[in-house]
Amino acid sequence: MKLSDKLMTPSWIIFQLLEQCNLRCRMCYEWGETGSYHRKEKLAALDLPVVLRTVEECLPTKPAFEFFGGEPLLYAGIWEVIRHIRKGGCTLAFSTNGTSLERDAESLVESAPNLLWVSLDGPEAINDAQRGAGVYQRVMRGITAVHRVKAARRSVFPRLGITCTVTPSNYSRVQDFFLGCLDMTMLSSVSVELQSYMTDRQARQYSDTMNLEFGVSSTPYADAYVRDPSVFSGIDFEKLTDQLKRVSQACAKNGVGFFSQPRTLDVSNIRNYFTANWDAMTDRRSRCAVPWIAAEISARGDVTPCHSFYDLTIGNIYERSLLEIWRGARLKRLRSYLRGGLFPVCTACCRYYNSEGTG
Repeated sequence: MKLSDKLMTPSWIIFQLLEQCNLRCRMCYEWGETGSYHRKEKLAALDLPVVLRTVEECLPTKPAFEFFGGEPLLYAGIWEVIRHIRKGGCTLAFSTNGTSLERDAESLVESAPNLLWVSLDGPEAINDAQRGAGVYQRVMRGITAVHRVKAARRSVFPRLGITCTVTPSNYSRVQDFFLGCLDMTMLSSVSVELQSYMTDRQARQYSDTMNLEFGVSSTPYADAYVRDPSVFSGIDFEKLTDQLKRVSQACAKNGVGFFSQPRTLDVSNIRNYFTANWDAMTDRRSRCAVPWIAAEISARGDVTPCHSFYDLTIGNIYERSLLEIWRGARLKRLRSYLRGGLFPVCTACCRYYNSEGTG
């Protein structure tokens, strides 16, 4: 397939199935301390027929699918969507807070998504301080339950990964968590992400750009990321870097995939990240491939090529099909703008650090 043909359809489709979540993780930009979802008068969820129609529309080109939330496992039609994607020959991965894994273990193994990213942020006391009392034990029981059902059915899927967000509260226990609390034989992957944030200045610049260039009058999703870099001043960057390298080495030894945001694990790079010295980062980029390959659909049906910031939309699947939106004028306008440089807030996006094809 020619590159021009590939660009006519997204190769990566992410559904935000719903906005509801049963946790209030402190650092979350949706439901955390500064989260934008607290201001929503009514929570949204995608209509199941619309999701299935959109999946069916895109199956011929075999894109990779992903779910997002809120908490995806709270979505009423999730099993039907998973089966439709997998029977169509496509891959599916999604993140979960893990609190319903024990309940859903049989259904997860039967429907067989390729990969579950389970969120945990450290040993029990630290994790529960960030995510809520009792969460750690519920998640660990769930991981064990999924592993047990997989073994009983001799099933490969779903593979299990652990994703951990590094914050000032847990940075000193990253190594203890991964090497002392987890059974690596149950895992296929590990992801460690430094807490996403942006400065107030970046947010204001982004808001001005959205208004001037695209007619977007407010940017609540971006505003939820704003932190003063001083909140990270207590992090020992050398200690954190050393821990991350040890976890990476242990994963390699055990055949477990290791991913990090940012990718380059050296003291100066991590210091530059947490002090908002973005231009000095080894992982600094001037381009992003995501708007050329990925379509994200919010729980309200809005389509955006950006995972972190739903402020700028290019259409709605309740009004037009995803492929019509993907081939439309608004996305072309956005791509044209990004050829000249990224938005001021792109450094706060996990896709910025982990997407192939950026540079």
